Amino acid sequence: MRGVHVSASVRRLPIEGGLLLFDASGNNLFAFNETAGHAWDLLAAGRCDEELVNEFAAWWGIPAARAGSDLSAILAQWGRLGLVTGPDFASAPALVRPGSTQVSVAQSCRSQSISAWTCTIRGISIAFAIEGQFGQTIRSLFQQLENPDAVPETRLEVRPVAGDEMVLLTDGTERIRTADSGQLVGAVYQTVLERIHPGINWLAIIHGAAVAHRGAGLALPGPSGSGKSTLAAALLAAGYDYLADDMIALAAPDGAILPWPLPLSIKPGSITAVAAQYPELAEAPSYRTKGVDARLLIPPMTAWDAAPTSLRFLIFPRFSAGASAELRRISAFEAVKQLLADRIWFGYPITEARVTAFLNRLNDSAAYALTYGELGQAVRLVEQVAR
Repeated sequence: MRGVHVSASVRRLPIEGGLLLFDASGNNLFAFNETAGHAWDLLAAGRCDEELVNEFAAWWGIPAARAGSDLSAILAQWGRLGLVTGPDFASAPALVRPGSTQVSVAQSCRSQSISAWTCTIRGISIAFAIEGQFGQTIRSLFQQLENPDAVPETRLEVRPVAGDEMVLLTDGTERIRTADSGQLVGAVYQTVLERIHPGINWLAIIHGAAVAHRGAGLALPGPSGSGKSTLAAALLAAGYDYLADDMIALAAPDGAILPWPLPLSIKPGSITAVAAQYPELAEAPSYRTKGVDARLLIPPMTAWDAAPTSLRFLIFPRFSAGASAELRRISAFEAVKQLLADRIWFGYPITEARVTAFLNRLNDSAAYALTYGELGQAVRLVEQVAR
């Protein structure tokens, strides 16, 4: 532990219940538990080795030997992530940073099929040209908005470059290059949002669905298969307004959810659960996603014209067959951990100001974890919260 210091590019962000670190040089966010948070505070305060171990041991009521072992493990992990510096980490292999490989698009010699189409969204015509399976998937979600006779006002292209990386070009200018498909989807969606909502000042893009009830926005974040789209469909049938699926776009300053009503993706295992409310699913278009053929529940075109709705609740759904429905209040830090474990997009590069503004919005909202095995019970629990 001798000579270990907090990296100059790393900042601790304000949130209770754990440790949230922003690494500006690596363009990353990291969440750790309260134990790690205490260790970070002692290290940031400049404690020497002996003081660091003794204060950590006294705080947690553990022997000094165990404290030293725990701290060594924590610091080694931070060293590998580039969050701390010291002689023991100087020879560690460098992490690959987003955007560190700069290879011209012209160097790519891979040839893939290109999906090309033009959509009109909120009166704005956008041409898409996206290579490979990724393009086919994106096109299936925008299919109901296609307008081949429109004159494009802007053009979005996605092409492969070096290795597994893809590059997004907007009117010929590189927007982002990444090997992370989640980042790429977020960048495409963000670019479209900026075109259909010019002048937008936004906070974040979250992977999930969103609905509204009496002017309050409900975000349903979660990974694929968590049951978020199915729950959103059931809430719509119960009278909620549709805001978004797959992506929840939050605008500044009040965390308003911007409408992004792409078709709800209903997986095969969920079709039966909502079939009574949506008989049209039997004949609905399907698309291949995550190895299954999902059905697309297409919302009315007027959903794109809905007013932005302030985020009031975050409900993290998790479907578990046979489980009793349970809704549990969670802290803002627990919510952040779940968001980071899936997909949340703060732009590239991430800025401390934007993340801090998002945390402030989160502190003004209520977050819950919802486990359910029966859809009707889940809807009733959500309705109790959103009254």
